[in-house]
Amino acid sequence: MSAILNEDKALKAKLQGITVSDSGNPARPVGVWFGQPDTEIRQQSYPYITIELVGVNEGVERAHRGWVEFNYTPEGADPTKTYESWYPIPVDLQYQVTTYARQPRHDRQIMNELFKSSRLPLRFGLLLIPEDGTVRRLDVLGFIKRDTTEQDKRLFSNVFNVQISSEFLIEDLEQVYQVL
Repeated sequence: MSAILNEDKALKAKLQGITVSDSGNPARPVGVWFGQPDTEIRQQSYPYITIELVGVNEGVERAHRGWVEFNYTPEGADPTKTYESWYPIPVDLQYQVTTYARQPRHDRQIMNELFKSSRLPLRFGLLLIPEDGTVRRLDVLGFIKRDTTEQDKRLFSNVFNVQISSEFLIEDLEQVYQVL
């Protein structure tokens, strides 16, 4: 099981592929990184997006008790078998997605792409997890505009608070065998 890692990977994949345009470049790519990378690690070029996991909480309103048979094959398990376990513990993964741009036009294009596409919709957001073929709920909890000046240059910044509904297994899976 790769709890949290699969959601990280899926969220990054969902945010990648955004481009902005200006007079110098009709398709300038917007980079996506986990955390605020040091300039020594990569060339800092604008615009870009960062993703940070800021919290993990139990989703008590979704909690169940008892034994359940999975209707999907968990990652790393044998797809020819059926698996059961105690009900997983529902968790809410809170992420902070921050956008950075030097030009107001780039800033607005990124905001438009995130809000109006299926990337970070205000309603009915989904996150596909290819490792196990499941779908997670993705909710935008809030948005804050944080424009500043950095080294005498304008920096247009937006912070999106995002929550992904996931689950942790209580114990190892057990294989279910058909009685013959």
